[in-house]
Amino acid sequence: MSIEYEALARELIAKENRKNIIMEVFDHFSVNCINSNSLDSEKLDALIEEFNQSSDDIELLSLIIATVHAAVQESEKEGQHLAARITRYLDEHYSETKTLYQISEELNISYYYFCHFVKQYFGISLTALRNKVRVNKAKLALVNTEKSISYIATECGFNSISYFTEVFTSFAGTSPRSYRKQYADKIYLDCYNDEDIALANMLPAACLTHKLETVDAPHHPYAVSMPDEEYRFLHEAAIIEYNGTLFASWYNCREKELMGYTPIRGKRSADGGRTWSDAEIIDEQKDAGILYCPPVYGVCDGKLYLLANEMVAPDRIHALNLYVFDETEDRFVKLWSRPIPFKLNTNVVRLSNGKLMLPGRCGQLDAFPNTPAVLISDSGRIDGEWRLVKIAENGDLPDGSAYRHPEICAIVEGETVMMLCRNDKRKVPIVYFSHDNGESWTEPHAHDVPFSDSKIYSGTLSDGRHYAVGNIRETGKHPRAKLMLYIAQRGSLRFSKACVLADGCDPVIENSNLWHYPAATEQNGRLKIICTVSLQNKQRGAVMFDVDLKEI
Repeated sequence: MSIEYEALARELIAKENRKNIIMEVFDHFSVNCINSNSLDSEKLDALIEEFNQSSDDIELLSLIIATVHAAVQESEKEGQHLAARITRYLDEHYSETKTLYQISEELNISYYYFCHFVKQYFGISLTALRNKVRVNKAKLALVNTEKSISYIATECGFNSISYFTEVFTSFAGTSPRSYRKQYADKIYLDCYNDEDIALANMLPAACLTHKLETVDAPHHPYAVSMPDEEYRFLHEAAIIEYNGTLFASWYNCREKELMGYTPIRGKRSADGGRTWSDAEIIDEQKDAGILYCPPVYGVCDGKLYLLANEMVAPDRIHALNLYVFDETEDRFVKLWSRPIPFKLNTNVVRLSNGKLMLPGRCGQLDAFPNTPAVLISDSGRIDGEWRLVKIAENGDLPDGSAYRHPEICAIVEGETVMMLCRNDKRKVPIVYFSHDNGESWTEPHAHDVPFSDSKIYSGTLSDGRHYAVGNIRETGKHPRAKLMLYIAQRGSLRFSKACVLADGCDPVIENSNLWHYPAATEQNGRLKIICTVSLQNKQRGAVMFDVDLKEI
């Protein structure tokens, strides 16, 4: 039995009034008329009756607690699935004038349970929920188009302009006309819900595209390391070119992410990524309970370095390790390990003042890092001291919601640094700017590239053009199904060209369906983009795309 359940049982039994112990268990897990449907009443009643005969039985109360908690968790999952079905339906059919009875029939849900569930889960009536979705669609149209308000009302399922204005004003706090005027300068993506729109309204807007052209540049996927009997899970690979050789590294797990033995492994390619050497173990700790985060690379003073995080649990950063490639021994050798609670995101970035920068996120030691930040090497040496500079004061967005895995990546143009930030909590893509080589940062901005909830990777090509690689959102697709490369004009921080690298299953990589966590390096006029590929059996490997830059 879980220690957590036993501790709660002891706490409840220790109270003077034991008559309400079972009710306190129900209150503790917020049992209500919806999630109680998953309880096995007959089994639970038998356990409770047995406990009531001997109210000091900690083991029996722990079993009751476990039974209630498991049922509530299962019901919550079912509730989330049903809520997702309902919101997806309303999002796809918002313009239709079907009755609520007709909607319940199409969803194969009892009309009365349908209304009851929506009220319990969303806190508003079914009619209000549909109107809320319609108002959100109207907000998108008001800001993103020049359509007339009467046309938008009809398009969003309202049969009169007066009723549309009444409903819109009740949700938005202002009329459609005033809303359009107030937020005319904002950037909305088509996937935004009401929370995303609210956040976007709080943020200054930054347009990162200019006359964006989608090009079909030749690129080819090569398998770097695929799942096998020993390692079924691979995550977040890094890549760099060094003295004509491509180096790639990642962390592996036997079965699932960050479960048990988690070594850093790597391979090399002498032919541009077409073939790869056997995997080598760069670092491991089999018995110390230490996990590793994905490594990153850097080249300084003609030497190749690798940095990696040690963790005591998933995303609980314990140390920052530095390794150097010893060409005599033909392997990476550890130089130091320091208790720096900073999670690495990308390869080392060189600033215009000669200093070095590592994008990532910070927190407390052995705790979850949730604040976008950078490390700066004032000496310009990778093996020197690194200084922390926070990009945000804490891990919160302006609407009060907390960042979740805010991985960042940098583009440097003179003294200006543009930092793209992954944003899992909301669908609003975030970017920060620094105009003094990373010493101070602007507030977050909302931008117009529809990056989704996966790592973004960016950098600068040898011809001076900047690039960014990431997953983008498209309606009806998994947010990590489509991987795109964006490239800016020379000297500009605005992207003008885009190339689709992967979109669902690729015929070269069997059973592939998701492409995420990219990293990149340039070699001989070609961009080598490594990424994690998820297969249909939920195992993961690493694939490299070889992109001919002359075609972009």
